[in-house]
Formats: sequence, structure tokens, C-alpha cells
Amino acid sequence: MIHTIKSIFFLGIKGVAMANLAVILKKMGKNVSGVDLEEEFITDKLLKENNIHFQTNFDNLPENIDLFVYSAAHQGLKNPLLLKAKEKNIKIISQAELINEIMKQFSLKIAVSGCHGKTTTSSLLSYSLIKLFQKPSYLVGVPYFKNNKNEYQGADFQEKKYFVLEADEYGVAPPVDKTPKFLKINSDWIINTNIDFDHPDVYQDIEDVKKTFLKFFENKNLIINVDNENTISILNKIKAKKIITYGFSKKADYQVVDWKVNEDYSWFKIKNLGEFKISLFGVHNILNATAVIVLLLKLGFSVEKIKVAIKDFLGAKRRLELVKKTNEYMIFDDYAHHPEEIKKTILAIKERFKNKRLIVIFQPHTYSRTASLIKEFRESLSLADLCFILPIFASAREKKEDFKISSKDIVFDKKNLIYVEDEIQLNSQLHFILKKGDIIMTMGAGDVYKLKIKS
Repeated sequence: MIHTIKSIFFLGIKGVAMANLAVILKKMGKNVSGVDLEEEFITDKLLKENNIHFQTNFDNLPENIDLFVYSAAHQGLKNPLLLKAKEKNIKIISQAELINEIMKQFSLKIAVSGCHGKTTTSSLLSYSLIKLFQKPSYLVGVPYFKNNKNEYQGADFQEKKYFVLEADEYGVAPPVDKTPKFLKINSDWIINTNIDFDHPDVYQDIEDVKKTFLKFFENKNLIINVDNENTISILNKIKAKKIITYGFSKKADYQVVDWKVNEDYSWFKIKNLGEFKISLFGVHNILNATAVIVLLLKLGFSVEKIKVAIKDFLGAKRRLELVKKTNEYMIFDDYAHHPEEIKKTILAIKERFKNKRLIVIFQPHTYSRTASLIKEFRESLSLADLCFILPIFASAREKKEDFKISSKDIVFDKKNLIYVEDEIQLNSQLHFILKKGDIIMTMGAGDVYKLKIKS
């Protein structure tokens, strides 16, 4: 199908997956355009670099479009532009289905799934293949990842041997189509980092999530983290072609047996493979790196070459990213928006900077997630020395009046959690409490990264 298509239009082209998909199609020689809001997005630079133009007018559908691509953004299947495309008999396809069409061209398709950690893992895998002198094609969930010398775009279209995909468990276009996106994808290998309850607008409960992952794993070669309780609970139900396990557990096929972290790097040892060093931090990232190591071994690369390939990866955009360093303090930014991610991120920073105070600035994302996991948010955020909590960043698919929840409810009885109304109030508080040597971290899936922190 994709070979006959010339002109492609994206609804919500500034979404990270949409922008990266647009980059791939542009590199395939397609005429790519789209529509999105005028406000600044994390993908603006990426689209500009690739000379991909978009409109901010949601009323007019351009002429000569062969394919209209949608996701959950901007009302999804109910969007007026999509309905106009239908009237004109323009072919309409979901983001996930289009990705699968592109993947059909590749010899080896690798999907990285999991409720947390899949962005870092898929980015590290893509980066490692580049460093191993392959020319992978890939699509991950960030506009950029980097080492200490270069910045790499979050998508590329090169040779047709390897395709690496960050496989999303979210729905195709909720609330109309709640089919998990990754069920539309056909891959040869799956790395799965964990299973957890998230996206309450798509899944009923953790059992619903487990059933979906079981379906995704069917008839695939699977590399899976056995330190995750939800994964362990379904291990004997998985009907994969091959199951290879990793983790700290003694039951793992590839067991991490020792590790340590300092301010500059993480070191760890895998039983029967030896020692590895990475420029990422936290136990969760040691596990993410282990998954990549295992996959690369299965692809035929030597341990010694893998050690060199992974060591200088500094991370993906908005994943424990150092955004500012002064003589007084450092500011990091992270996308963590689920209690488990928040917990792991806070512990990673505390492990790296053992004698420094951590101040988190958290912006909850979606009313539904906040309401479903409010106790868990409270416990995870209280692991910081001090945490300022901003108002909830709502999803466009939600109505505030449908929920009786606010950020103030997270604070409750925790003395180190403080609600702030806006950026002005936040900076006013920071002015009085900041000390030399503090670590500040903005955290959340909304626009918290745009904050201008003033000391």
C-alpha cells in the first residue's frame, strides 16, 4: 500500500510518534504535511529540521492528499478534517496501522514494549545498532537522543534489515477505538520492560492490561524482565515462540549480579557475560541496558563490541535529562507521569547524588490517571526531599467537570508535598528555599518542561 501513496497528511503532526513517523515518510520520498496547534511543542525543531510544513487551521483540508493519518489527538475519528477526508474518499489510516505497513519492508522487526522504560530502551537499542555500524531504521517515543558528541533524531529510514519500534500500549483513538496500538503491530522480536496499570481511559484494571500483553506476546521471540511482579504472574501463560528472561532474579536467564552508581556512570555485572558500564543512572536503566545487551547478543554481536556500543549513550529527550547546570544547582527534566516511574526516577537521582537535596516540581497528567492512582502518587512523590505539585495538565479527551479531583488532593498529609497554583507562585517559593548544591527536577508528561526556573 505505502508504495503507491505519494502525499500524506497527519492529524496532530506535532505528537512525538506522529512527528517521527512523518520524518520516516519524508525520508522515503513522500510528500508530508499535517495540522496541529500553534503553541510550541517538543517536536517543533524536529519538523523544521526535516523541512516538514504544517498548518494550524483545522478547517481546511489541503488538495491532492492520498492518505490521511490519525491517532487519539484532536478528537481522533470524530475530527472534522477526518470527516471531510472521508467525504472525499481519501484513504484514512491509524498511526499504528501505518507503522505496521512500513515495517513490512524490513527483514527483522523489533518492538520494545512496557508501561515504563520503553523509550530509553528503544532509543538505546537504536543507538547501539548505529554504533555497531549497522544502518537501522527506527521510530522511538522522543524527538532526540544523544551521546556526549552528537544528537540523533528519534526516527530514521535507512537500510531495510533492522526496524526498531517503541510499541505503545495506549489505544488507537479513545474513546471511539480503544484497541491497543501495539496489537496492530507485527514484529519478530519483543523486548518487554514491565507490565503495570496505566491509561485508565483504555484499561479496566491490571488484569485487563495483563490479558492485552499476553495477546501481544503470542508467537513472538520475547525478551522479558522477570523482576516485575505482574510479568511473573503471567509467565506460565505466555505463548511465545521463545522466552528469554533477564533481571536481578536468580531465575533470570541473564542475571545482573552486581552494580554500583556514582555521579558519572553506572557499572554492573551480568552473570557469565562480565562487566558493563553505561552513562545512564538508576537500577531501572541497568535493567533497560541489560535487555538491549541480550537482544544484541541474539542478533549475533559480540560481548566486547556491545560493551563499547552502549557505554556513551546519554539518554533520550526528557528522560533524566540535564537541562541546566550552574555553580549553585542543577536542573533535570523527566517525562515520568506514573507513580512507578516517579519512584524509580527519584531513587535514581538520589543514588547518583547521595549527599544532595532533591526538589521535584511535578505536574500531574490527566484527571483519570490522577484519580485512579492518587495514593500511589502521594507515596512516590514524598520520596523527594521536597516536592511542589502544579495543577493537573488535562488531556483534550477529558472534561474537568467529570472528575472530583485536583492536585491539592495529592498533597493531603505529606509535609514535604506543597501545592502551587502557577509558575509565579512556584518561583516565589523557590527563591526562599533553594540552597547551593540542590538538585531540581521538573517532572510530568505535560508542559512542565517549559517552566523558567528562577533562583
